[in-house]
Amino acid sequence: AYRPPVRAVPELPEPDRIIITRASDLRIEPVAWLWDGWLARGKLHLLAGAPGQGKTTIALSLAATVTIGGRWPDGTRCAPGNVLMYSGEDDPADTLAPRLLAAGADLSRVHFISGTRTGGESVPFDPARDLDLLRGTIEQIGSVDLLVVDPIVGAVTGDSHKNTETRRGLQPLVDLAAACRCALIGITHFSKGGQGGDPSQRVIGSVAFTALARVVLVAAKVKGADGEPGRILARAKSNIGPDDGGFEYHLDQVEIAEGIEASRDGWGKAVEGTARELLTDPD
Repeated sequence: AYRPPVRAVPELPEPDRIIITRASDLRIEPVAWLWDGWLARGKLHLLAGAPGQGKTTIALSLAATVTIGGRWPDGTRCAPGNVLMYSGEDDPADTLAPRLLAAGADLSRVHFISGTRTGGESVPFDPARDLDLLRGTIEQIGSVDLLVVDPIVGAVTGDSHKNTETRRGLQPLVDLAAACRCALIGITHFSKGGQGGDPSQRVIGSVAFTALARVVLVAAKVKGADGEPGRILARAKSNIGPDDGGFEYHLDQVEIAEGIEASRDGWGKAVEGTARELLTDPD
């Protein structure tokens, strides 16, 4: 008997809807710290300060600690892991790698983003465009515990002084860090002039930078009790842990090879107080 052909019924697209999660279905978890109270896995951190405060050198010192499973400034130890870094300002060969060597890093565990291959051509890496490729790279490297973006404003394609455009630009990077479970440090500068006594309010650009960051660290010169100049890295904001305290630090120039010098960060004692108290003059 003749049977007419069965026509496939096209699948209707799933209707748009809001995705919700019942609170009782969540698995409650503690914050996963890379450095307890200071660097959290899967979170955005800002490292801010005026020019010349050694922000990049501090970030490289922290990166070196990760690569060798070394000790943090408070004496606690971390497990060894890999580091991925994008720098739009410093050359890896003559600046970043020498500073890492000066800090005692295992260079085999540090990876610099030098560009993107698209359509068979090499083009400059764009953190606002190439995050899907970056995620694949992180998975390929494996055990990436720290991602450094210098400067973080490079992830914003629009006006970095507008909240909406800054959030739109940063959110994919924040989501990437969360998915890959790596601590993300974004380096940025202080704006000129004062915006109040809170150093975190001095971060250049939109307030969305500090709003999205779970931890804001600020580095600045200070005048010690003895009147001598010094430097302090302080916690200016934290939504997930203590939001005060800091560490003294100093910057040294060391010769890592004949004719090659690099700056190195040296940690001092822990200090107590809020960032506003510790950094009376962030400039």
